[in-house]
Amino acid sequence: MKKRRNWQPVALGLILAMLITAGALYYAAGRHTTPSVLLEPGQRYTMYQCPYGKRKAVTLADSTVVLLNSRSRLYVPAGFPQARREVILDGEAFFNVRQALPQQFTLHTDKLNITSPSGNFRIRSLEKQSGATMYLLAGKANVGKSYHSDTDNERENLSAGEMILANKDIDLMEKETFTLAEQQDCLEGKLVFDNTPLPAALKKMEDWFGVEVELKGRSSSISKAVSGVFRNDSLQDMLATLGDSIGFTYRITRDKVVIKF
Repeated sequence: MKKRRNWQPVALGLILAMLITAGALYYAAGRHTTPSVLLEPGQRYTMYQCPYGKRKAVTLADSTVVLLNSRSRLYVPAGFPQARREVILDGEAFFNVRQALPQQFTLHTDKLNITSPSGNFRIRSLEKQSGATMYLLAGKANVGKSYHSDTDNERENLSAGEMILANKDIDLMEKETFTLAEQQDCLEGKLVFDNTPLPAALKKMEDWFGVEVELKGRSSSISKAVSGVFRNDSLQDMLATLGDSIGFTYRITRDKVVIKF
């Protein structure tokens, strides 16, 4: 049985803090400018990329459906899935893996690799960040570090409702639980606000579209709340609707969304 370390709460708090800080740096850096470090020399890949402020659905040759988040890249090697049923991700995406072939589906990132015979999962693993998260919504998955660890190379078996928190800088990977409903809404393209405080609503939008949001203007406006259901809306459509109802203007730049009251 894997032993849990007594410093786990401190380490998990550190992971979350580093994810937030690294996320801000990633947004500030703009779009990807270099290919994934995991690409094999001489191997040909088809690359799928999602543009800024949008989400992109891709159906692979084995019927796996991938929903890419903003600024994410998916690399599919030539010969997939007959030669190898493996892909590479730099970014954030939902995967709906279908049991169409005998071999398991394998996803590689620079921090985690995931194998699954079938199931739905969400993963965020950016090569410019030290942290990664993976949520299993349905089915089964086996998750391990994609690099050699001097302290712990044990893999984890996940069931629906379980997740992985990882950080390469401190060489940590831990299994936790999460609420299925919120992740299921994301998978269905549904963003729900129920009298949600504006800062929390904007944080959801940041996660949803992979963008950074900056607020300018009256501090009293921060106390406003948001209600509504958005289904597969673009970033611009969502901002236009919220701007009309709450009372703000917005500007979308290459690096961020600026909201002004």
